[in-house]
Amino acid sequence: MTRKILIYIHILGFLVLGLKNSTAQEKLVKEVQVIKPYEPTISDAFKLNHLPKITDTVKTIPEIKYTLQTKPMSVGYSVTPIRPAKMVGEPLSRLNNNYIKVGIGTKVLPMVEAYINNKRSKDYSIGAYYKFLNSIGQAKFDNDEKEFAGFSDNDLRFFGKKFLKSSIIQGEMGLLSNTRYFYGYNTQIDTILLKDNIKQNYLTLNLNANYKSNYVDSSHVNYDFGVKVDYTKDNFENNELGFIINGDINRIFTKEMVGANIAIEHYSTNENLDSANNTIIRLNPWVGIFGDRWRIKAGIKVFSDSRGDNTKTYYYPMALLEYDMANHYLIAYGGIDGKLEVNNFQKMSIINPFLVPGTGVLNTDHKIILFGGIRGNFSSTTYYNFKVTYSLIDNMPLFINDFVNSDSIGNTFGVIYDDLELVNYFGEISVSPSEELTFNLKANYNDYIMKNEAQAWHKPSFDLSFTTKYNLRQKIILKGDILAIGKRFAKTDDTGGFDELESAIDINIGAEYRYSKVLSGFVQLNNLLSDGYYEWNYYPTYGFNIMLGLTYSF
Repeated sequence: MTRKILIYIHILGFLVLGLKNSTAQEKLVKEVQVIKPYEPTISDAFKLNHLPKITDTVKTIPEIKYTLQTKPMSVGYSVTPIRPAKMVGEPLSRLNNNYIKVGIGTKVLPMVEAYINNKRSKDYSIGAYYKFLNSIGQAKFDNDEKEFAGFSDNDLRFFGKKFLKSSIIQGEMGLLSNTRYFYGYNTQIDTILLKDNIKQNYLTLNLNANYKSNYVDSSHVNYDFGVKVDYTKDNFENNELGFIINGDINRIFTKEMVGANIAIEHYSTNENLDSANNTIIRLNPWVGIFGDRWRIKAGIKVFSDSRGDNTKTYYYPMALLEYDMANHYLIAYGGIDGKLEVNNFQKMSIINPFLVPGTGVLNTDHKIILFGGIRGNFSSTTYYNFKVTYSLIDNMPLFINDFVNSDSIGNTFGVIYDDLELVNYFGEISVSPSEELTFNLKANYNDYIMKNEAQAWHKPSFDLSFTTKYNLRQKIILKGDILAIGKRFAKTDDTGGFDELESAIDINIGAEYRYSKVLSGFVQLNNLLSDGYYEWNYYPTYGFNIMLGLTYSF
């Protein structure tokens, strides 16, 4: 039926279009009827999934009754207090503050060393030290003759510290006696040395006290004041009384630091040493600036040197620049400096105990010191330092054999002075692969350019020291060292003659066996190459020698 209606609509549309396009043609009316048989259809059936339900509109609420028990029940619970937590420190290890060491050897008879100190204390520290070393050895000369070359050293010291809230008071008193013999002589001269005639003894009494700050933070003014008194005399009634008063004060700000150092030294001697007393006043103000990787320190040093009626004033610039180039692995540094070096009687007798009795020595003027180098840590166990220094020096004391006196056999030394230029190359490496093993190497090479003298008499061209130590399970301690010095020259007369002292190597090894924590034994082998080299002209040293001993701690 529907289809029939559609047919009619299409036919009607064609007729309308035909009427519009036709102008003279005759209207055509046609009727078509299409009849098709009826086809009945049935829709799909869907099943209802809902079950019928009866809703009850009447609700019953049950009635509940509660009954409370009014009798209290004992639960039997008691509260135990908790102890507050606290840090438990490690127990303090026992300290053996005292020890005594005795030894005997082929050249030494005997050796005694003792040390005593109080136990742990937050208030003070007090102790004493004593060492006695005596030698009966002989030295062999180049003519195969042997002479008595013994010595004797006594060193007794008392020391103490008092700890205050923010400062420390400390002091020390010592008595030092050093006996030497003028056993050296020119083997070309036929002579006989009597022990009593060649004996020299230096007796020194010293006393020093110090008072310094001990602040934990850097916001305070730091200070360090001290006084030192020394009295020295020899076997020929030459004596010297000296005292030093010094003070050091500084303050650290955010990135700046300022400070000053002042000192007064005075030396009074008898007329045999020097007819005039010597007084030195030193003033050194300075300022420092530092950053995360760099540090600069600059100032000036002023020295006043008064000897009798003659007074000289010296001025030295001081500057230091450091820059950390690689996080402490490589630190470059350089600077300029200068100083007046004091050469008093006590100091010179330690450097060369074979001086002509009564020799007084002038002070040395280090006019300028230029230096530069690098230092740092290859690792946490390796440290190095390499430096080059150029110095202009006036009044450098040089030791020469005494050939002025007609009756001298060359077994004592006088002093002459010269101005010079010195270029020094220094290197140091320290390695600690573990707590048990350490190595240390130091070396110097010196190039002297003299003004008047032909050579820097008795000054070595180079020196080297190597030390090592190995601790095997706190039971066996092994030690070794190598000492080397380059060739030196000794002036023998006024005509330009001199002798050459050959370079030398001194190898020493030692071992200690710890039987217990309080008792140990040791052995020391010295100069393994048996090289009796000459330290001073006409003065050969000992050859190979051995020392054995025990140490007791308590």
